[in-house]
Amino acid sequence: PSGAQHITPPQSSGAPGSNLGNGDDPPESAWERKAARAILRLEEQFPGDVGAMAPLFLNYLLIAPGESFFMAANEPHAYVAGEILECMACSDNVVRAGLTPKLKDVDNLVEMLTYSMGGPDIEFGRLVHQGAGTRTLCYTPPVPEFEVLITTVEPGATYDIAPCKVPSILLCVEGIGQTCSAPGPDGVEPQRKHKYDLAPGRSLYVTAGTIALTLSVAEGSKGPLKVARARQNLSMLGEGEDAEAQA
Repeated sequence: PSGAQHITPPQSSGAPGSNLGNGDDPPESAWERKAARAILRLEEQFPGDVGAMAPLFLNYLLIAPGESFFMAANEPHAYVAGEILECMACSDNVVRAGLTPKLKDVDNLVEMLTYSMGGPDIEFGRLVHQGAGTRTLCYTPPVPEFEVLITTVEPGATYDIAPCKVPSILLCVEGIGQTCSAPGPDGVEPQRKHKYDLAPGRSLYVTAGTIALTLSVAEGSKGPLKVARARQNLSMLGEGEDAEAQA
């Protein structure tokens, strides 16, 4: 039938002598309850969309702050609630499978999927810097295109981002702070001060090998500054921050 098909949970209305609703049924697992709630919510958001059934055959994950996972190419995925930071390699195509009013290219979808089984590995970031009121975690995927560093600067602290051989994008995800150019490895003070106010959602493009950048948070600030930096995967080349610290 055409039109929206709303899903309603089955009612326990078995006839006398049946096993429905009398406690003889095996109890639902936690996964079944979680998947059922997700299906009902998705069907409300996208009535009649077959993608609402995706929790039955995809890994349904609840990601906590600081956790991450790597999504390989040609694997189906959807973000259904909350906020995340996603970094991806350059792509020339997006094929939609469901949960969208846009075109669903079924033929291309069936051809490109890997049909691999298993769940993702949840990563918590690798500590590459720990200082007075500062810390940096590095999230390094098994591909050369990108990695993401999350730096936290507490009120009253400062953190120097050294010049990098590759360009990067800096995004403020939490807190209030400022940037200012710092002397480079040669000790020369740059002519431009690069003073910018940072607030959630504000971003900077940092060119390759140009300046050192100091992040600072005022002493009386209510909370820490947290910024994300996306760049080429230098850790895979053995040129990450932790490699520099060991040198």
